[in-house]
Amino acid sequence: MANNKIKKYIGAVALGTVILAVPSCSDDHFDVNYGGDNNSPIATKTLWELINENPNLSRFKTIAETAKYWKDENHPVQNWTFADVLKSGQLATVWAPENDSFTEAEYQNLLQRCETDGYNLQQQFINNHMALWRKNISDPGIDTIKMMNGKNLIFDKADTAKCTIQGVTINKKNIAALNGTLHTIKGTTPFHYNFYEYLKFSPSLPLMSAYVVSKDTTEFFKEASIEGLPDKDGNPSYVDSVYRTTNILFERHSYTPNSGAETWDMPQECFDARINQEDSAFIMVMPTDAAWTAAKQKIGSLYKYPEKYEDKIKGNDGTSSIRTIADPDSLANMSINMDLTTPLVFNVNKQPKVGSKLWTLEDFIANKGATAEYLLNTYGDTLRNITDSTYTWDKTSIFNGKLVEMSNGYAYEANEWAFPRALYNPDVEVEIDGTNAFYYTTSPSYYKLGSDARTISFNNTLYSEIADKYGHVSRNNFYYLAAPGPTANPHVEIKLLGNLASTSPVVTYGQQAQVMSGKYDIYVVCVPYWYRLISDNGGIGDDFYTWEIVEEGEDEIKTVKGINQQYIDSISAITKQTFWGQIRYNNNAANGKDITSKKSSNIEYDGTKVDTLLVFEDFEFPYSYKNLTYSYPTLILEGATKSATAKKGFIYHMFIDRVILKSKETGEETILDPQ
Repeated sequence: MANNKIKKYIGAVALGTVILAVPSCSDDHFDVNYGGDNNSPIATKTLWELINENPNLSRFKTIAETAKYWKDENHPVQNWTFADVLKSGQLATVWAPENDSFTEAEYQNLLQRCETDGYNLQQQFINNHMALWRKNISDPGIDTIKMMNGKNLIFDKADTAKCTIQGVTINKKNIAALNGTLHTIKGTTPFHYNFYEYLKFSPSLPLMSAYVVSKDTTEFFKEASIEGLPDKDGNPSYVDSVYRTTNILFERHSYTPNSGAETWDMPQECFDARINQEDSAFIMVMPTDAAWTAAKQKIGSLYKYPEKYEDKIKGNDGTSSIRTIADPDSLANMSINMDLTTPLVFNVNKQPKVGSKLWTLEDFIANKGATAEYLLNTYGDTLRNITDSTYTWDKTSIFNGKLVEMSNGYAYEANEWAFPRALYNPDVEVEIDGTNAFYYTTSPSYYKLGSDARTISFNNTLYSEIADKYGHVSRNNFYYLAAPGPTANPHVEIKLLGNLASTSPVVTYGQQAQVMSGKYDIYVVCVPYWYRLISDNGGIGDDFYTWEIVEEGEDEIKTVKGINQQYIDSISAITKQTFWGQIRYNNNAANGKDITSKKSSNIEYDGTKVDTLLVFEDFEFPYSYKNLTYSYPTLILEGATKSATAKKGFIYHMFIDRVILKSKETGEETILDPQ
C-alpha cells in the first residue's frame, strides 16, 4: 500500500520545495490546444516526449535523463531524473538549448557534472532553463520570470518575431505540451550566483565561505512533507520528506547560541541582510583569504580572552560568580570572524540620496558611492570620509578588488581589508545620565551617594549662549553625584560599557562591553556647578548677564547684554571639584576575580567650563571584554575634598557628564555614528 501511495504522489511532488515556494499566476495558464510554432491543433505529448523526439535537442535530452533530481543539496531523489520531472503532471515551461548551443567540450563537462556535481548542475543549468506554469508568447511585452532555481530572468516579447530569454534568442516558440510549453533557444541562459551561493559554491573565498556556511541549519520541514502510512511501531513515515536550510546571519541582528559547539557567553551579530534573496540590491565586500588573514592579524591583539572572569551580573557584595572559558583562543577566533563579517553588506536602497535621486546599483558601482554623504551598512555602521592634518581615509577604499556581478547585486573580491581599524576598536563613551551607569552592590564600600543624587537636564539649544561658550553636555543632561554627608565624598563605580544602544531585544543585559585588550587614555568629563543652577532655575538668571556700554552720546546710551564672566568666575571659585579614580579589571588571576588598580593622583577641576580631564594615561587592559555579556571593567570615582581643600573652594559634590576611553591602539581616526 505504501508503494501505491509513492506512485500516487511522486509525480506531483517531484519538484520538491520549489513548487511550494512559487504561486501560480492566472495569466500563465493557456488551453493545451494552443498550437504555436509546431502547428499542432491539440497538444498530445508531454514536454519530455517533445524533447525526446526533437533531434536538435538530443544533447539537452541526454543531460535531462542523466541528471538526478535533488530536493536540496544533501537529498537526491533516487531513480528519479529530470526526464521523470518532464513527464509529470506539473505545468512547466522549458527553454531548451539546441545542440549548437554547446561545444563538444561544454557538453561533455555538463554530462560529467550530472554524476559528480548533480545539485549544482541542477541549479545552475537545468533549473536555469525551466519555470513553473505556462509562459507563452502571445502579447508583446517584457516579463520577469522566476525560474525553478529562484533566479529572475528577463523574458523579452516586445518583438514577438524575435523574442529572447535573458538575451538568448528563442528559435522555436510556443510548442504546446500536455504539461506545459516548450521553447527552443540558440544558446544557454547565463547563470549568476547570488551572494550566498557564491560564498557556498565558489572555491575562490574558502575562509569567508567557511564562516558563513557554518551558520547554515538544515531542518526537516514537516508542514511541506507528505506523510505516508505509520511504520510498524506506529511512528509517522513520509513518502516525500522536505528539508529547509536557513542561515542565522541573514535573519536577525543578533542571537546567542545555547547549544552545541558554539555555546559561549556572547551574542553573535549578523548581517541583518538576506543575501540569498534574488530581488535585492546589495553591494558586498568579500575578502580574499589574503585580505581575511591580514585583517585578523591586524586586529588580533584586541581579542585576548582570559580562562576565567568575574560575572558582574551575578556577583554581589564581594562574592563573585566566576565563569570559565574552556578555549580562549577559539573564542577569540570566533569573535574576530564575527566582527570582520558583520559590516560587509550595503543595500543601495538604504544609502543617502544624492539630492533627490535614489541610488541604483549601476550608479553606486560607477563611483563606489563616493558622492554619498556617508555609507550605511546593513548592520547599522555609518562610515564617512575623514580628511584632516594627520590622517586621510576614503570611505570608498573598502570597495577594492575584482568586481563580480551577482544575481542580486555586485560583490568586490577585496584583496585588501580597507575597513578602518577604529571600526573594531572605537573609543568607548559611557553616558552618566542615570543610575544604570553605576555598578551596584549592597555594600556601602562600593556605592556612596547622597539622597539628592540625580540626572540634571541641560538643553544645549535652549541655553546655547552658555553652551556654545562654556561647553555642551552630551544628550542634554549630566549626573549630579551628591555628597552622602556634610563632609563626606561621593563614591561610585561606573560600568565601562558603551557605544551600543541598550534597547536591543536580543541583548539581555542592555549594553555590551566594548573595552578591548590594549591601551586607553581614560577621561572624565566634568560639568560646572553653575550649570545645575541654570537647570534648577529653569533658565539663565539675570546674575549671569551684564550690560556693557558700547556707545555713549549726548541724548542716549547704547548697551549690549553680555555674559557676566565675573559672576561665573566667582561661582566657580567656590564650587571647584577634586577626585581620584581606580580601575577594576580582569587579569586572569587564579581565582578569576577582578583586581583593582592603584589610585590615580587627585584630579582638580576648576569648575569654569565643561572640561575633559585625564585620569589614566596609557592604561592597559590585558584582556578583552568585546562581545562578552556578563563581564565589564569598572571605573571607581571618589571625591577627594577634605576640610583643608574645602576652605579653598572645593565642594564635596561632583557633576559628571561622561567617561571616555580613548583608544591608543588604532593609530588612526574615523567618524562612526553611534549604532
